Amino acid sequence: MRRLSDRVAVVTGAGSGIGRATSRALAARGVHLALVDFNPDGLAETERLLSGSGVNLSTHRVDVSSEDQMRSLVGEVLDFHGDAHILINNAGVTSAGRFTEESMEDLRWIFDINVWGVVHGCRFFLPVLEGQDEAHIVNLSSMVGLLGLPHNAAYALTKGAVRSFTESLRGELRGTGVGVTSIHPGAINTAITSSARGADSERIARMGEMRMASIVMRPPTAVANKIVKAIEKDRARMIVGPDARMLDITA
Repeated sequence: MRRLSDRVAVVTGAGSGIGRATSRALAARGVHLALVDFNPDGLAETERLLSGSGVNLSTHRVDVSSEDQMRSLVGEVLDFHGDAHILINNAGVTSAGRFTEESMEDLRWIFDINVWGVVHGCRFFLPVLEGQDEAHIVNLSSMVGLLGLPHNAAYALTKGAVRSFTESLRGELRGTGVGVTSIHPGAINTAITSSARGADSERIARMGEMRMASIVMRPPTAVANKIVKAIEKDRARMIVGPDARMLDITA
C-alpha cells in the first residue's frame, strides 16, 4: 500500500501479543483501528495503551470462530469507521503433543480458531476491501506452516492450511488492488503458550514462563514490524526469526 495514514485496519487477537504490538505499530503510522479480541480485559488494556495515539479506536469482543459474529463485525466496523482497508487475521491458539493423544475436542477447537477465524475474516471483509483504491490482508501462519514438526501436528495442520489458503487467495486477487501476505513467525514471546492445549501443554506453558523466554523467544514487536513492512511492500510471505528462516530453507 502506498499510504497507511488515515486508513482503517481490523486486527483480530488485538488484546495481547502480536495483535497488540501490530496495533501499536499501525497506530504509529496514523492507521485507525478496529481492535478485535475475545478477551475483554486484554482488549481494554490495548485500547488504554493506544488512547493517546491520535487515531480513532473501536473495540469489538468477537469469537473469530463464529460465522455470525464475524459477519456482524463487518457492520460494526463500518458503522464506527465508515471504511476498512487492512485486515490482520492474527487471532490464534496452539496445541502440543502426539497426534494420537490429541482429543477430537481440542482438534476442533484449534481448527475453528486458527483456520475458520482466518476464513471468516477474509470472506466477510473482502467485499469491502475490493472496493478500495488499495487494501491488504495479512494472515498469521507460523514456521510450522512451512515445515511440520513432531508433537505439533494439530498446530501444523492449521498453520499449513493458512499458508496454502493465503497463497491461493493472493493469486486470485492479483490485479485487484488487494494484497495478501502470510506471516511465518518462529518462537515469539506471547501469551499463546499459557492457553495451550494437548498432552504437552504444561511443558509449553513453562517455556513461556522461563527466565530466558525473552532471550530465546523474539518479542512481538519483531513480528509487528514485519507485518507493517509486508503491507507497505506487498510481500507475499514474511519470515520472522532465525528458527523460522532455518525451517524455510529446510522445507
